Amino acid sequence: DASNNIQLHPLVLLTISDYITRHTIRSQSGPAIGAVIGQQNGRNFTLEHAFECKLAEKASDAVLDAAWFTERLEMYKEVHKVPALDLVALFMLGPVAGPQPLHLPVLKQVRDLTGSDNTMLLLFHPEQVDDLQGSKLPISLYEPVEESDGEKVQMRFKELAFEVESGDAEMIGVNFVAVGGGNATAVPKADTAATGAASSPKDKKAKGKGKAKEGDEAEANGASTSLLSPEDDELITTLNSKVNAIKMLNERIKLLGSYLETLPASYLTDENLDAAPPADTNFTLLRSINAMLSRLPLLEAPPAVVPEADADGNILAPVSNLQKSADLEKQDVHLTSLLASLTRSIAEAQSLGSKFNVLLRDKQQK
Repeated sequence: DASNNIQLHPLVLLTISDYITRHTIRSQSGPAIGAVIGQQNGRNFTLEHAFECKLAEKASDAVLDAAWFTERLEMYKEVHKVPALDLVALFMLGPVAGPQPLHLPVLKQVRDLTGSDNTMLLLFHPEQVDDLQGSKLPISLYEPVEESDGEKVQMRFKELAFEVESGDAEMIGVNFVAVGGGNATAVPKADTAATGAASSPKDKKAKGKGKAKEGDEAEANGASTSLLSPEDDELITTLNSKVNAIKMLNERIKLLGSYLETLPASYLTDENLDAAPPADTNFTLLRSINAMLSRLPLLEAPPAVVPEADADGNILAPVSNLQKSADLEKQDVHLTSLLASLTRSIAEAQSLGSKFNVLLRDKQQK
């Protein structure tokens, strides 16, 4: 829709996918319903965070737990104050054809609880997950519009266009989760493994000679049927990420070193050279390199020196440069606070002296 500017963040998609996956694997009863919070500025909307909603107990229809929903929404609004986020949409499962009558009660209930008529409906289409390719997402966004037909007021839905928007920090987190999920393996349940192990000898004989021959060939080729545990997969993924990061860091350091080698010698190292630098010297890059090198001592390990002793003879543990820097900053903060308190005390003393002089002058005049 040309009159709306809607930005959908990847964290919302990640939360919806995680919730629907858990809801399906655990075979939970009831519909999957959640809320989406974001910003609204006129016709500009952002969908930034999402959370699942609790349904009311002993309810035949899809009804939210009003007290739980109100409390949870206030918690999210309390956390996300700058910038201020509020409820902008609900997400549910639905067909590609659009919203169904079962979606209306939940939407009306949320409108009554929040007092907002701008709550949109985000539908996730599970039947499209296996068929879609490329950048197409199995979701649709709708805006409820009330239309009067005589004395009756009907609610209709208008589909809205949206675009996916994300920041650098958000993309790093989403990429980390996506890489971990891509290395996940399906581990069979214990009862399934036990059932397969307890198969009768007759079933084994019924497999035939062909499958037995294939099994022998697999064993001869050294094929391993064991699977790594999820913890091992996560550890391997983390180590691979660290290896790639170290390789990239090494390449960057070599690039900086090759650049510095191309520069002429400085008069700081040889006093016989001319003090004027070349005209094409990139001082901005050199200052950045100098600032980076000045921070390296903070990352060094504690020096291997003999521990010092205090005035009472107690042995003090060696302190790293990073801890020393933190202690200096803490002392600067305390010193600034002390100076502020001292200045405030002096101002109060001056005010008290002025009031005392006024009272003394009035007393002398009487």
